[in-house]
Amino acid sequence: MTQGKAQPAYATLASDLRRRITTGEYPPGGMIPSETALMETYGVARGTVRQALAELEREGLVVSHMGRGRRVQGQAAEDAKPSTRYEDVANQLRAAIKSGEFPPDVRLPGEPVLAGRFGTARITVRKALELLQQEGLIVVVPSKGRFVATGPPDTKSED
Repeated sequence: MTQGKAQPAYATLASDLRRRITTGEYPPGGMIPSETALMETYGVARGTVRQALAELEREGLVVSHMGRGRRVQGQAAEDAKPSTRYEDVANQLRAAIKSGEFPPDVRLPGEPVLAGRFGTARITVRKALELLQQEGLIVVVPSKGRFVATGPPDTKSED
């Protein structure tokens, strides 16, 4: 066995990602680059990337969201720029709902219409709508569509 061997590639990658997180290059709530992007950037195999990310998850620095990527643990700052396009679309829809453009109990336009409005793919709109549904701002009525919730969680009517 050879003494003084350098640390494994995944440990080197995890160390660099850890540094980027602690210095704020990847801020709380922000996205970690995709596995493919990390593979290209660091010139390593997917397994190496996955081992490094798993280590960061075990440490509690990174949280994995199935189908949505990995984020740095913590809440994003209020003035933080959205990390993904679907979050940007969700922010714009949230603002339209809060401004009254889409009042309570009104059916939202369909995915194709919203995709055209925001100049994005339908899947991006779908993810944005799912996010707003999780927040309780919109509800899905089977066979009818998506509607603005009667009382969004953050606004209370004062009657």
